[in-house]
Amino acid sequence: MNQPSPTPEAWHEISLTIKRDLADAVSNFIIDNLSAGIVLEDEEGAADINLKFYIATNDERDFESMLNNYLSQIVENGTTPELSSKIIKNIEWTEQYKQSIRPSQITSDMIVRPPWVQPSQSIKYDLIIEPKMAFGTGTHETTRSCLRVIRDRFQPGRRFLDLGTGSGVLAILADKIGASYIKAIDYDMASIENTHENFKINQVKAPNDIVFGSIQQCEGDEPYDFVAVNIIKSTIIHMIEKLNFLLAENGTMILSGLLENDIEEIAAELNRNGLNDFTTIRDNEWYTFIVNKR
Repeated sequence: MNQPSPTPEAWHEISLTIKRDLADAVSNFIIDNLSAGIVLEDEEGAADINLKFYIATNDERDFESMLNNYLSQIVENGTTPELSSKIIKNIEWTEQYKQSIRPSQITSDMIVRPPWVQPSQSIKYDLIIEPKMAFGTGTHETTRSCLRVIRDRFQPGRRFLDLGTGSGVLAILADKIGASYIKAIDYDMASIENTHENFKINQVKAPNDIVFGSIQQCEGDEPYDFVAVNIIKSTIIHMIEKLNFLLAENGTMILSGLLENDIEEIAAELNRNGLNDFTTIRDNEWYTFIVNKR
């Protein structure tokens, strides 16, 4: 098979509309198997999400069959979403991709934006994210919730741990608030590379480590005053005991990426580890635990 050239003359732009609860799985499949150039068009409160991705025209794979086969396995009623495709030239792709990435207003004084969009006014927390990840650009509910909690509860001079850092956006906010040290961890090398890039764009000042791996990379660390974990329940549930040891007295931890049917199990595990002071917040169907260690 011929390998696609680094700078193709044109691209397939493929679009599909999927149920919100399938967005994570379908996006991950596309990123792992088809394309890193992916855009989520998400209207807050909508039941469906439009997903768009790009594949070079000289890529010989039958990407439509690959995606349709995957969709047929995960769609319950057997009716797979219809794919639409069109050809766009390289320069058009660049402009269309940029236009599709919009700034996300998280709070009145916080915005997440791509580098090519300038804020309309001076804003206290201006988070600049190169949108190479499907998530971490401020559009997903879990990212929004985490950013809002960090904005409200994180204090200058404190140590910050970001597990499942993605684009690094949570850690970047912690730096802008005045973190004394940041550790950002992810098991996806693309996330690690994107976090390095975004730390540089935002001129992160705090001493920091961006690390490939998982919670094992924290062994021997001093406790953290604030811990952010934005992943999935099946991973979080097995981490809570270790997270308890990593969280300093009077510290705060947020656990996100959770759905309603995850709440009971997470709550039970927190209680089992003596972390009884917690609340939950909700953004659409996604829940975030806010845990205080007393």
